[in-house]
Amino acid sequence: MFNHKNQEMNLKSILSYSFQSFYLAGSFLLLFIFLPTFYNLSIGIPLSVIGLVILTSRLFDVISDFLIGYLSEKRIISGRSKKNQILLGIIVFIFSLFGLYVIQSDNIYSFIFFYNLALISYSIAIIPYDSIVIDQKKILKKRFRLAAIKEIFAILGVLSALIIPTVISKLQGVDLLNPNVIKISGLIFIILAITGGLIFYLFYDDELNYKSNEISWVQLKSFIEKNKKIVSFSYITFFNLLANNFTANLFILFVSDYLGLTEYAGYLLILYFLITLISTPFWYLYGRKFSNMFLLQFGTSLTIFGFLFVIFTNSNSWQIYLFVILITGIGIGIDLIIPQIELADILDQNNDNRLSQIFTSFFSIIKKAAIGIAAGIALTGYGYLQSINFSLHPNIPNIMIFYFFIPLIIKVFVLLLVMRYRSKFHVSIRE
Repeated sequence: MFNHKNQEMNLKSILSYSFQSFYLAGSFLLLFIFLPTFYNLSIGIPLSVIGLVILTSRLFDVISDFLIGYLSEKRIISGRSKKNQILLGIIVFIFSLFGLYVIQSDNIYSFIFFYNLALISYSIAIIPYDSIVIDQKKILKKRFRLAAIKEIFAILGVLSALIIPTVISKLQGVDLLNPNVIKISGLIFIILAITGGLIFYLFYDDELNYKSNEISWVQLKSFIEKNKKIVSFSYITFFNLLANNFTANLFILFVSDYLGLTEYAGYLLILYFLITLISTPFWYLYGRKFSNMFLLQFGTSLTIFGFLFVIFTNSNSWQIYLFVILITGIGIGIDLIIPQIELADILDQNNDNRLSQIFTSFFSIIKKAAIGIAAGIALTGYGYLQSINFSLHPNIPNIMIFYFFIPLIIKVFVLLLVMRYRSKFHVSIRE
């Protein structure tokens, strides 16, 4: 049976919990957007090799994340806290950040070791961490509130990860991807992670709203077979993340090489996430009145509309890209809140044995697989075509294939999946 607590998470716990998203999200941005380009341009590792490393590492994540989720579920069932596991993951993650940001070895095996260590330690921390939102009660929109606050901290962390290296590069008069800029930025985030870990240890009260009583693979299989929502939503989550990460991996290259705005790449990223940050409280205040999937449908439609204008951009009309950033920044805000909330609502139908760690790890696998596949195809594909000086179409630059056409097609497919989900499961506009 589940163990229920009647009290809500207090403000001290909410803030100490949400603050972890600040440096985790910031480190995540540096790890998956800055580092591939940095290790290519500044360290000298070929872009196609980096893409293959990321792709194979993500495939390995499928096994490791599921194992971590399984072991996490066993720990919770045996009465051990999520808090201690999260702290363990944070400590190892800090060590991996030191290897990637501070050591900066040009040895490919060193890069593979620290990169995979970062992935594994991140999973050790993030699986029980994300499940805390999923295991909140739905009463008084408690989940929606915690998820929104958590994502606000995450966006602030992303903005910090953009602002810090940009400021350092300007103060030192060097490029954004200069080794010293990345080293100092990494050290700052390592200090933030140490501080955040201490805050979490001292001020977060380990709260358990739900607790599974056993890990039953028969029950797990039965729940998945009976609840078609979980399968449909996993498809939506995967393809949505896949589309988003095509553009994320090529953002700096698109702005620098195609638009010719190398010195403004950092500023444009800051603007994008600043708009997302500003829009998130709006989604929280007004989004609570509507169903999760209607919000996702609206946000996806808005993102597609804004992204269409990418086709009109070039080095002579780069101002249009500001409009793209404005609209997509607003639309993407809802992508950050909905996945955990909808998953939690789906798991509410599994009241006999929630298995939230297992399902959190499953969606973590989906997230990492989408990131890995997007990075593998976008970076390796674009890097290879550029290296052999081959163009797929004489009037279409290679980067437009991977930055615009492929993610746009996937995003439209996501919209169709969301509309089908709402129709199939009779999800209305309002709750």
